[in-house]
Amino acid sequence: MAGKTSMPYGLWPSPLNAEFLSTASVSLQEVLVDESRGLIHWIESRPRENGRYAVMTHHGSDTREILPASYSAHASVQEMGGASFTAAPSGYVVFTDNITKHVYRLDPSNSAVSLVLSAPDGVRYADFSVHPQQEDVIIAIREDHRNATPETQAYGVVNTMVVINASTKTETCIASGDDFYAYPRFSPDGKKVSWLQWSHPDMPWTGTTLWVSDWVGGSLSNPRKIAGEACKESISQPKWGPDGTLFFASDRSGYWQLYTHSVETNAIAHLRFPGLEDVEFAIADWRMGSSTYVILDSKTVVASYVRHAASNIALLDLDKGEAIDLGLPFVDLALHSTGVFRLSENSVVVLGSTRFSSKKLVTVSGIRSGKPQLQTVCSTSQIDLPDGLFSTARHLEIPRKSRPGNVHAFLYGPQNPQFQGEGLPPVLIQLHGGPNGCISPALDFSIQFWTSRGFAVCSVNYVGSTGYGRKYREALSGYWGMFDVQDTHEVVQYLVSQNLVDGSRVGVYGGSAGGYGTLSAISMFPDTFKAAVSSYGICDVRALQADSYKFESHDVERLILSCVASDDKEGRDRIYRERSPRFYVSNIKAPLLMLQGTDDKAVTPEQTLMMAEEMKRQGRIAEVMMFEGEGHGWLKEDTILAAYKAQESWWKRHLCGVST
Repeated sequence: MAGKTSMPYGLWPSPLNAEFLSTASVSLQEVLVDESRGLIHWIESRPRENGRYAVMTHHGSDTREILPASYSAHASVQEMGGASFTAAPSGYVVFTDNITKHVYRLDPSNSAVSLVLSAPDGVRYADFSVHPQQEDVIIAIREDHRNATPETQAYGVVNTMVVINASTKTETCIASGDDFYAYPRFSPDGKKVSWLQWSHPDMPWTGTTLWVSDWVGGSLSNPRKIAGEACKESISQPKWGPDGTLFFASDRSGYWQLYTHSVETNAIAHLRFPGLEDVEFAIADWRMGSSTYVILDSKTVVASYVRHAASNIALLDLDKGEAIDLGLPFVDLALHSTGVFRLSENSVVVLGSTRFSSKKLVTVSGIRSGKPQLQTVCSTSQIDLPDGLFSTARHLEIPRKSRPGNVHAFLYGPQNPQFQGEGLPPVLIQLHGGPNGCISPALDFSIQFWTSRGFAVCSVNYVGSTGYGRKYREALSGYWGMFDVQDTHEVVQYLVSQNLVDGSRVGVYGGSAGGYGTLSAISMFPDTFKAAVSSYGICDVRALQADSYKFESHDVERLILSCVASDDKEGRDRIYRERSPRFYVSNIKAPLLMLQGTDDKAVTPEQTLMMAEEMKRQGRIAEVMMFEGEGHGWLKEDTILAAYKAQESWWKRHLCGVST
């Protein structure tokens, strides 16, 4: 190709370097809108400040940081976090500090911080709702770890719903007994409260219940269940409309669709829109505080919906039952830390990415005009990259050979305006975490880092992934470590059969459940994968269950053992062993790099160390990088830099034959 330099795939120089990914970008986490004042607040995690969570605010053309540097606004309830702050009608912000776990009040006008409630050691708070008329009254989710040990954290942690009195700096429990609570919300008149609750073995996407109660004398009165059922129906994102109608998402139809509940008549209505019967208006609540739809008025909603893991945004006319495509470019609102937020009756704020731009915070005005106007408030990166550098996703729907149905994936080809390769490129197979998560087709610098160097990347939304309906999501139950790995292998076979990639140079990588998939893939299909990188991956599912934190402590049983009788000890022991890669190291041929945080509570360092020890005992190639002070993912600049450099060197050495 004219104007391009020929160079082997995987060895192309790229301006998208590890230093940029570790220092020049921030992670936009949560958004909060103070509609009456036109203020947009958000939380961003900064690698250069060791992952500190700063609070920013924007008004007009002014953007500034409002949280003093001695604080870090991040909730750690359920370990995954989210719902770290909220706003009161008077404008102050209620947040929880990542270090002390105390609850504070922040004045955006002068950055003054005052204590609302001290958290005893071992107690955490999140998901706040301030009473619309009595601002000293705050409902929150409380998580108490004081009686839990590393051995008992799966059942020794206690979650409750509490009301905080900011005047007296005291709290009172108002709901307890279930294992988890989320989305507590006062109605606009302050006379009612809605919330979700669920218990083991459910996860939020397998079964939750929606409750409503009167608010009388500072406590709940006459609580009643509105919708949802354990293990059968998932409810998400209950929100009050301005007239007191309660909106929520439910997957009772097989997809997360929108519904309303009338408090007066107790009637539930399914909001139906032609052509959108098989889309999802909600996401798996791995983190607290998701927002995939907003209510503009009692008859108008702006909603993100997901089809095949890609998002779109529509204006929903509830009277006419019409969905009007707003033509917005955001495609990743199926993921946590993205969303739609109301700014006014005619405007919203969107946090998301497009196929061609990284995550950014954008105002969208003129919603009802049919010609919405976009203005960027904040972007995760400010780098000037050459035109034509980015590779865009191609959706693949591949018929399976191992069992009925199709598997979904996104393929990114090598892309760099300066270089061209010869023959077929090496490919990196990316496996997402969860496993009930997904990968969207949005621009992701962590993928472009590889494609701009001449690698193809294929992101697999294996069975169990969200964004394809409940049936696809639930089909992994009982078969984790089996069906997802088969799907991964089938994707590779398809790519090779279509002459899209070099079948002799296939790498596989992923984190958490994606790390588990990586370890399982190289042990189940040793001749398919040339090299692998596992970040905080699982090698022993029995040990994972024994060490698991409360939120996911029963999920292993659902995903691994739901097809085995509970009294069949021999069968359960056999499945545990069959699905644990560390017992099949003798099959592995691929060199393995493992990355792990020392403070990871979701997948403990012992998982990585066990796998490394067994690999080395059997003479396999295995390297381990431990990152001090990191948890389930990387926040610090030095860690991010070291992780990218190590992976780049690994792939060059084992897929391109070049030592660095």
